[in-house]
Amino acid sequence: MNVLEQARQLIDGALAALDAEREVINDLNVYPVPDGDTGTNLFLTMRAIRDELDHTTDDDLAGVAGAVTRGSLMGARGNSGVILSQIVRGSCKVAGAAESFDTPVVQRLLAEGTSAAYRAVKKPVEGTMLTVIREMSAAADTMEPDAPLETTLQTVLAAGLVAVDRTTSQLAALRQAGVVDAGGYGLLVICRGLTAALTSEDSIAFVDSAAFQAASAKPTIPADMIAGADMDPDSKYRYCASFLITGDRLVQEEAERFLEPIGDSTLVVGDDRMLKVHVHTDDPGVVLSWATQRGVISEIEINDMREQTRQRDQRLRTNGDRSVVVAVVAGEGNQDLYREMGARGIVEGGQSMNPSAAQLLAVVEELGCDQVVVLPNNKNVILTAEQAATMSDRTIVVVPTKAMTSGITAMVEFDPLRDAVENAEAMKHTLARAHTAELTVAVRDSMIGDLRVKKDQAIGLIDGKLVSAAESLPEALESVLAHLAEFEPEVVTVLTALNGYDYTVEDVTSAVAAAFPDAETVVHPGGQPLYPLLIGIE
Repeated sequence: MNVLEQARQLIDGALAALDAEREVINDLNVYPVPDGDTGTNLFLTMRAIRDELDHTTDDDLAGVAGAVTRGSLMGARGNSGVILSQIVRGSCKVAGAAESFDTPVVQRLLAEGTSAAYRAVKKPVEGTMLTVIREMSAAADTMEPDAPLETTLQTVLAAGLVAVDRTTSQLAALRQAGVVDAGGYGLLVICRGLTAALTSEDSIAFVDSAAFQAASAKPTIPADMIAGADMDPDSKYRYCASFLITGDRLVQEEAERFLEPIGDSTLVVGDDRMLKVHVHTDDPGVVLSWATQRGVISEIEINDMREQTRQRDQRLRTNGDRSVVVAVVAGEGNQDLYREMGARGIVEGGQSMNPSAAQLLAVVEELGCDQVVVLPNNKNVILTAEQAATMSDRTIVVVPTKAMTSGITAMVEFDPLRDAVENAEAMKHTLARAHTAELTVAVRDSMIGDLRVKKDQAIGLIDGKLVSAAESLPEALESVLAHLAEFEPEVVTVLTALNGYDYTVEDVTSAVAAAFPDAETVVHPGGQPLYPLLIGIE
């Protein structure tokens, strides 16, 4: 096996290890901001190294080391990725000049990688991946020069695990969340993958093996740890921006001086012809405008950290749940109600604004749960939801709810500890005895059955069938309630959207109470479009 093939095998081992634990690393991410992307950033940085190796024709050690360095710099993502690129850069400086790979080389490359990483960070913070690489380097230095390579590597990994465990007590944000540092753990995972590649003929298979997984202690994530809810992250800025500048006579210090007053978590690394820039800021446009005056910019990535934190916290809330609910809901009040009842995914939509299968799947994938119940809440969305279910590898069960009120009835039966099929069966059983009513305004004159409807009349439908047409909303409601009384309801739910109507929530509540004096009644401000009143009964 030549040098280039060996390098590719090494990176493949690291990528396999990272891919197996990417989401664990993402979930650990609370520092410097809880945006939940550290595992992804490390993986993409390593992926960029592999891509560079795929395109290089160099087969000598120096050339391959140069390709690895170049790939890491060009593809570095986020704080963690940029710091990793400097560890790689320092390590490759040693590896590229080595005549063999033994304990003394490991000692030197870890030392140079540590030094390069610390130089890149203007204000080093202990309890991060900087600490972990330093402790691993210190452990390597305790070995005798003639120590077997595998023994040295195992010693380094053991020290890395101890260093990662200690990070919880070294940073207040980690201590509060009860987790280890995501970047530090990610670095340890990378080193485990590299070691597997060095000591196994098939590194990818070994990383996937039960033996490797059993030997790779994974950190725990507290079930109630929602970082965005109770933490004040160090960064006060919204956007994470990173990009590459290529040009002539680039000055690293100039970039750092420009970025200091408009952002934080600033990292600028590279040389006078290529700089990788990473910064948290509220105005990435200003940063990019400045950069274009210094050279050509590429590899641009801008992320909304607040949205990333929201998505991360939403994902963490599903940890431990066997199944989740995704519901199609219109109206801010209705959406809040569904969330309170346990729906983890909300898709904006309903009558006249039906979501696509792609929109439904995007929310399903964001939640990351393998068991999903979908509530379409509109007859026109049911087929789309069923189509989406066939397009996913996850178990997606569609409960054919035709109204938001029937979806609420279904939600009462939801138990996150049951699987999707069990939940769907319980929901369908309850829906069999439920009925829905809708009150809206006629958009044209028409004749439906024996009932003549005039444009702008208030109309009422029960289970999709027109039962009332009146000159005012109160009249239509009175007629609808009379029809619903035939079902002798025990529970009544009313969703209101009365803006523009000379009729109050109190009026609605009184009318429902008079019609069903013995029923349990809930009137909720839903805010749905088109329908001033939606009613569900059981």
